[in-house]
Amino acid sequence: MADNMRYYETFYAINTDYWGWTHGSFADHKKILVKEYINEACNCTETSTASTTSEFLYPHHISETYFIEGVIEGHITIACSSATSTVTSYRVTVCKVNKNTDKTELYTTGWVTVDDTLEWDSTYSIGEEAVYPFWIDAWEEQELGENDRIYVKVEVSGSNELILWHSNDSTWQDIKITIPFKGLD
Repeated sequence: MADNMRYYETFYAINTDYWGWTHGSFADHKKILVKEYINEACNCTETSTASTTSEFLYPHHISETYFIEGVIEGHITIACSSATSTVTSYRVTVCKVNKNTDKTELYTTGWVTVDDTLEWDSTYSIGEEAVYPFWIDAWEEQELGENDRIYVKVEVSGSNELILWHSNDSTWQDIKITIPFKGLD
């Protein structure tokens, strides 16, 4: 059992265009978690279709052996992209993947039910956005080793064309997650 001192790390989700990471079942994976935004002039994809599962990999070691325990918190940003749309539910899950491609869900919000209509303004081609917060009780500690990497899975349900924002822009943090770690070497 690790000691009770926790270290909180905040991650932001971005989608790089020309740089990909490979670990386990993630091959040349471009959706990643970063501790600091990279230069805003870098080529990055700002959105993805919200109806598909988005997985954001943190491609680096946290420590040789470490634990996640405490309260995970953050938010995601969803918008309509070409028509008035409805968001009906979302789910955020913290997972791990090892070098042998095994994926394991560690903690989840479960499906959170919402009923939000996001309006589309066809005159200006602008869609309304919604920011959804989440908190995950992670009091059953989970151990991760040197061959494990964490990733965050975001799932959204709704109507029409919803998008998940993950732009590389520090002034508007689209996806933000703070994870409590302990037992760092």
